[in-house]
Amino acid sequence: MNKEYSLEENVQHGTKERPLTIMNFCTGKGTSYPDHFFVERHWHYNTEILKIRKGSYKAEINLETLYLQEGDICMINSGELHLLEGIGSHTLHDALIYNQSILGFSYEDEMQEKLIHPLLSHKLVLPRIIHPSDTGYKQLNHRVEHLIELGEKKTDDWYFQLKLEILQFLIDLNRYGLFISSADTATAFEKERIDRYKRIVSLIEDNYTSALTLQMLAQAAGCNPQYLCRFFKEIAGISPIQYLIRYRIQQAERLLGNTTKTILEISLDSGFDNVSYFIRQFKKQNGLTPNEYRKRCHLDLFQ
Repeated sequence: MNKEYSLEENVQHGTKERPLTIMNFCTGKGTSYPDHFFVERHWHYNTEILKIRKGSYKAEINLETLYLQEGDICMINSGELHLLEGIGSHTLHDALIYNQSILGFSYEDEMQEKLIHPLLSHKLVLPRIIHPSDTGYKQLNHRVEHLIELGEKKTDDWYFQLKLEILQFLIDLNRYGLFISSADTATAFEKERIDRYKRIVSLIEDNYTSALTLQMLAQAAGCNPQYLCRFFKEIAGISPIQYLIRYRIQQAERLLGNTTKTILEISLDSGFDNVSYFIRQFKKQNGLTPNEYRKRCHLDLFQ
């Protein structure tokens, strides 16, 4: 399982001058995903275009479960809650991730008014999936392949070309009538659930070293503790307090692998004020004590 991403992804893709990147993800021995590809539920304010090269995947976008097959193009809009999991151990996909703000123009021409502004204001959103059998796939797939090629080759003017190609991709989507009104993507109730879920996990991840209680989380969510536990578990599969403990353990894993701090120091830095409780919870989640986990991390470095 890849734990690099939590909920709100705090990763910069590209640079300030060129805020986009191309990433390739493969599975198997010697890769970052030896068993299968998995990225936990998270969101970011970039737009993401995925091209499935090999195998199949289960995706979840704003709590809707989708299945992706070889050849599919999947699009994740800015701010959408999503996860991605490979089905089986042999998968391969490419991802173009870019800051949607780069598409804006200062001059309010027809393109800005009818296409770019509605996208930036989230009145229009990209479609979820384009299958090889869909109308327009050949042209759109050609655009995506060219985007990936430009991002990988990185010639002197690659960023200029890639930005223009993204705009052309959006024009093609518009030509084939594939944009979706944001009003049609989820009900008000579903949007509130997603927003509430984001608020709770953001509060946990921003304040995991503090003494958070279920009552405090419920207050932040604007609901009672019983409802919070029920709706949170429906989405995450665990309670908010279990999520808090799991997140604290993940921070402890990072410190164990990257620092020489003592177990007591790591316990406190991860939000546990009782080292015995920390050790019990750590072993419950990992099957190893913190010391055993640290030794295994160091062995892996030299293998």
